[in-house]
Amino acid sequence: MNTWLGISKRIDAFSRWTGIVCSYLMIPLTLLVVYEVITRSFQHPTVWTFEMSNFFYGAHFMLVAAYGLLYKSHVTIDLVTSRYSPKTQAILSLICYLFMYFPFIGVWLYFGVSYALNSWSMLETSWSIWGPPLYPIKTVIPLTALFLLLQGISEVIKTVNVLVQEKGVSQ
Repeated sequence: MNTWLGISKRIDAFSRWTGIVCSYLMIPLTLLVVYEVITRSFQHPTVWTFEMSNFFYGAHFMLVAAYGLLYKSHVTIDLVTSRYSPKTQAILSLICYLFMYFPFIGVWLYFGVSYALNSWSMLETSWSIWGPPLYPIKTVIPLTALFLLLQGISEVIKTVNVLVQEKGVSQ
């Protein structure tokens, strides 16, 4: 079990690192919004800032999702499960990961890769007057699914560890 916990710790460190690094996308996003507010106040709005701010916000929102899973900041329904023992909570968590989380992430990853590859193959650009390339931002979709898959694996390892620890205590 120690080997698996070591893998889990490395995945957690990776999720922590990517979450911290990607949180800095808020800086250019904030600067873009401030720039747009200033230029609009002088009656000179730009064509590109709205779309660029959407790119930064979308990338930030998606790429910190695994960090959110690591620190349990995603929405959960603890009202029912908090009444159960840690062992029962771990069993319910494991069932949810195996039958809901991983199938969803698998579909997301499969279609996200297909979506991104299609965008790269045609060097897709936006239909706006500015027309920036869309393939880099569409690559964020499967990348996020991959990060969430890894963090989900780490969460399952930690959940199984709780069950193994509980088993050792009850014997």
